[in-house]
Amino acid sequence: MSFKSILFTTLVLSLTKSVISFSFGEFFHDNVVCLFGECCGRKQIKADFYKLENLLYYNIYGQHLANKIVIAAMKSHWDSPHAQKALTLSFHGWPGSGKNYITRFIKESVYLKGSNSRFVHHFMGRVHFPQEKDVPLYRENLYNWIKGNVSECPYQIFIFDEVDKMPDRVLDVIKPMIDYNENVDKVDYRKCVFIFLSNTGGSIITRETLKLWKEGIKREDIQLKHFEQHISKGVFNEKGGFYHSDTIKSNLIDHYIPFLPMEMEHVRLCIVNLFEMRQIKKPSEEAITEVLDFIEWGPEPERKYSKTGCKRLSQKVALVAHKYRKSNSKEEL
Repeated sequence: MSFKSILFTTLVLSLTKSVISFSFGEFFHDNVVCLFGECCGRKQIKADFYKLENLLYYNIYGQHLANKIVIAAMKSHWDSPHAQKALTLSFHGWPGSGKNYITRFIKESVYLKGSNSRFVHHFMGRVHFPQEKDVPLYRENLYNWIKGNVSECPYQIFIFDEVDKMPDRVLDVIKPMIDYNENVDKVDYRKCVFIFLSNTGGSIITRETLKLWKEGIKREDIQLKHFEQHISKGVFNEKGGFYHSDTIKSNLIDHYIPFLPMEMEHVRLCIVNLFEMRQIKKPSEEAITEVLDFIEWGPEPERKYSKTGCKRLSQKVALVAHKYRKSNSKEEL
């Protein structure tokens, strides 16, 4: 065999080994490392929006607007290969209307590990940003945290809860990250999702919902246009994380999502669902009414909406279930 033939054969064998080695390495990473750990990429982060749709349909009551907008926004952002900016969703409404619930279902649908995913980051206004005097430090730490995580994986979700309890100007630091930039300091944030939760605008949403009801507009016919401008103005002018914020001024929030105040029928569905979670399939009307007696209704004089939505109902259902369980069957309370 000539020297050229030997050289060619050696080169082919070397390349073959490299290809086999690379293929095995990729196979090992995707099927072993990522099976026990959590890897970045569309192969491993399989956002299941059919699952999200079902979770919202069966667990979120009276929030047709929020359900519809969240599903459409998440699907269109995730499926777009050329997103122009990070997706920004701002949830507003009274406590107990479903803001945290929907956020939880988003996490469960996007990541296999749900809330425990290393790609999910949850900030609480009163816990993580308690002191107004420390705003410069919060801004620096927040910027570095977001940048460091997105540098490792672009498919991240950042959740800011209790935005209305934050010192103002903290969130201004994320403006470049959610703006129309291909990269900021060599990092691309366009595949990220930022979710903001706030009670701000709750009274405005309730007032507008009541007004539409008096005008004869059915709840299911209420549209986003009835609320969005009211919410954005309220958020900009009320004390909190978005007070006179550059983010609001620059129109960088994609969707202000109103969570409508919950009526009797929606609260009843919450109660029945909570009983079912305790393996009580058919709670009696007496048991349901006893839980409803704990609820405060408003505004006056109509008293049409629960002031706390479905919040705190779990503890009340537990109390009632314990009271009746001894004298009734498990299946029928």
